[in-house]
Amino acid sequence: MKRSTSIIAGSLLTIATYAAHADPAFVCGQTMVETGMGTTKEEVLEKCGPPTDKDMDRWYYRNQPGQITVVLTFETGKLEQIEQIPE
Repeated sequence: MKRSTSIIAGSLLTIATYAAHADPAFVCGQTMVETGMGTTKEEVLEKCGPPTDKDMDRWYYRNQPGQITVVLTFETGKLEQIEQIPE
């Protein structure tokens, strides 16, 4: 009994650790873009349209004032990070 409890606890810890480090996704329209998939700037433009604002390799998407701003960061033309910034 003690062994199965340890196995279950270890499995839950592994799942929780994975979930905390999982790459986020950004849903725009009826599609989704994700980091770690090799998504290019061109693909993001096709799926999400032009950003509200951009600063070199950081693209900002804002829907309406008072909502979360999503910042997409590109490295060598590929989507590397997605951040959500509350306004």
